[in-house]
Amino acid sequence: MLMILVFFIIIGYVLYKVNIFKEPYTGKMSQRIIIISFVFLFILMLGIKPSFVPIFLEGENDIYNKCLVDAILEGKTSIDIEPSEELKQLENPYDPNQREDVEYSFDTAYYNGKYYVYFGIVPAIFVFVPFTLLTGQYLQTNIATFLFISLSIVASTVLIIQIYKRWFKNIPFNLLFVFIIAGCISGLYIWNTWRMWLYELTLISGYFFVQLGLICILMATKEEKKVNLKYVFLACLSMALAVGCRPTLVLSSALLLPFLYKIVRQAYENKNLKKTLVFIIIPYVIVAIPLMLYNYVRFDSIFEFGAKYQLTVVDVTDLSERYKDIPKGMYQYLLQPPKLKGEFPYIYTDFSEDGHTLNYCNGGIVCGILFLNLTIIGCIFWYKYYKKVKDSVLKGLMIALPIVGVVMCMLVVYMGGTIQRYAVDFFWMFSVLAMIIWFFMYENAKKESTKKIILITVLILIGISILINFIGTFLNTEMNYLERFFPDIFHFFEF
Repeated sequence: MLMILVFFIIIGYVLYKVNIFKEPYTGKMSQRIIIISFVFLFILMLGIKPSFVPIFLEGENDIYNKCLVDAILEGKTSIDIEPSEELKQLENPYDPNQREDVEYSFDTAYYNGKYYVYFGIVPAIFVFVPFTLLTGQYLQTNIATFLFISLSIVASTVLIIQIYKRWFKNIPFNLLFVFIIAGCISGLYIWNTWRMWLYELTLISGYFFVQLGLICILMATKEEKKVNLKYVFLACLSMALAVGCRPTLVLSSALLLPFLYKIVRQAYENKNLKKTLVFIIIPYVIVAIPLMLYNYVRFDSIFEFGAKYQLTVVDVTDLSERYKDIPKGMYQYLLQPPKLKGEFPYIYTDFSEDGHTLNYCNGGIVCGILFLNLTIIGCIFWYKYYKKVKDSVLKGLMIALPIVGVVMCMLVVYMGGTIQRYAVDFFWMFSVLAMIIWFFMYENAKKESTKKIILITVLILIGISILINFIGTFLNTEMNYLERFFPDIFHFFEF
């Protein structure tokens, strides 16, 4: 622990004392090299870390990288696994108690006597199928997951820089750099690389497309009186593709509204409204129609992605009582502090079902996102700085981020329960909002001593957050990661 403390003291000293960090970020080569080096080292750190191998089928392949790919290449929607006769005879095959002694394919969607993969199809179309067509082999799921994790790290870094350059270009580089680190925390990348199964694949790929959509819309509107419609098209296409990774991300498109409102208003004034609407609507149509047809062929509903027919740990066919779980589930996701115990590693994962309905899944929460990125505490000053914002797009974004984040959290609780990795859907929204508020706080500080306090405070909050992430990820996961792979390090920290 002392080593970690010393490390952050050194980092803090460098950020505060070295001149290149005290200047605003202008994109000059030395500043770019620092950011690229950090991103590269962070990705490298995640890449050399061992991960658990998914076990869904015997051998190396699983229901996604093999069964779904085979189905796509054969022009089918169901996968080539035959359900057992015992499963077909069950009164309610979705009840895990009835399936207790029955052979079945776990975490597939079962409907009308066939198995389907309900996980989003977009990664399969863009990555897995092309790989199989080119090589004749099946791409391992953990490799594809790590690819999207790497792309997401780059995308979240670029997004943070774009927000900085758009509205806060006088803030010093050191504060920007600290929030780039915070962005890496808020993507739950450390958590989502300890196993890299297909669950993480669809989460992270969807997150990547949402980040890409926001980057493109920022690029489209970077000039005050000129809109780049090509970037608008790409922004809407990216947001639509996110839905094909994870359906709940349909809500993320609401984050485009402050930008689109301004774009449409300008188009109306410039008398090219029809052309602009085409560039906004067509990308959604291109993605939505195939997805709807795919859903209808499988589940007789254009809006059903298969979640209702999962063969999973709970019966998800009846969610009528799940609204009762929303308050506690949101508390767990957003505000729950780490659960403490008197022995190493002093924090434990909450798997308790207390306070939830019988059909609820609590897959394990170390703590709420507030404690995984303590800079989120800055959101309590939201209204104070919202009132000072003059830019209409930024004002709209500051409204959209918390609203979409809260609604997304509610939907995740209702549809999926509380599982730490699911927080990636909305975690980053609160982190970006907090970053904006901290930037405003720094910008409005009149004394240099106050600015120094803000930087040191943010550094301390990030340092504590990284420590909680380390304990939560490596010492409290369901498979005791550190003890299993690095017993010497485990026992070193134990003492």
